[in-house]
Amino acid sequence: MILLTGASGYLGRALCANLIAADSPVVSAGRSVYHDDRIEHRALDLSRSAGVREALAGATTVIHCAGVAHNKGALADYDNINVRASMALADAAVAQGVKRFIYLSSLNVVPPDACDPQVSAASFPQPSERYAASKWRAEQQLEALVAYSNTELVLVRPSLIYDRELTANLATLARLAHQVPFVLPEVGHRSMISRSDLVALLTHLVSCSLGTNDSGVHRMAVTDGQQYSAGRMSRAFAGRTSWPLPKLFWRAASAIWDWRVGGAQGATWSSIASPHWTGTVEPVDGWRPTVTLESLFGDVGDVGNGGAAL
Repeated sequence: MILLTGASGYLGRALCANLIAADSPVVSAGRSVYHDDRIEHRALDLSRSAGVREALAGATTVIHCAGVAHNKGALADYDNINVRASMALADAAVAQGVKRFIYLSSLNVVPPDACDPQVSAASFPQPSERYAASKWRAEQQLEALVAYSNTELVLVRPSLIYDRELTANLATLARLAHQVPFVLPEVGHRSMISRSDLVALLTHLVSCSLGTNDSGVHRMAVTDGQQYSAGRMSRAFAGRTSWPLPKLFWRAASAIWDWRVGGAQGATWSSIASPHWTGTVEPVDGWRPTVTLESLFGDVGDVGNGGAAL
């Protein structure tokens, strides 16, 4: 039986629906109920680590998607939910003989200049951003917990997730692209992955063989094999001919936006222009990405240089 946390979230909703469609024996767990009469829901309060053992009863695989996402909580929330609660869930999973614990981390734990995105988080410096830092700490503590146990730990590090249903900064960027006939500059190259491809991978990871190693830990950087600049993303979302404006204009506009919404000065431009890891990742046997941003939103012409495909 598969225990899925975060089934009511952006990724969890799509994953739960896919598991149900595949007739997989899935049970959701959390405070928010995934409303589908075909599956059982179990109460689990990660903020207090309450109901953990009861939620895990009969589970052989755990997919842990629940957590505090980007800019969604206070510093204490990231530590309490993303780190401590994940440890409590994993500790109970090991004690109850769960065979595979799949943890949704983030590719943001990997610095832009890293040579290998699939080594231990301990090899990287702690990220400055709160969300990524919590995932960085959780990965290391989870690795220490499962060492020499019979539970496999799969650390999935997805890049920025996109779909027709957009959230957070991507939703803001899409609205801007539709309203303003100007594209962002070619800055801020990053990797991305479609929600449907990530869901397919997670479904595949439930039962596929991952081989054996001494630590029982598998780390996976997950991208669609492309490299996206802010300009490429805004062109894909616009769906029409748009015109470039200089970086100076966008920096000024970003500062005005920060002032308008009461955000930290420089936050918006940092989100647009900060570098992220965009290298090549090892393929996963039995899974390949099938979607790019342009294939989902419509090709609008020259989209720039794509990264190495998986």
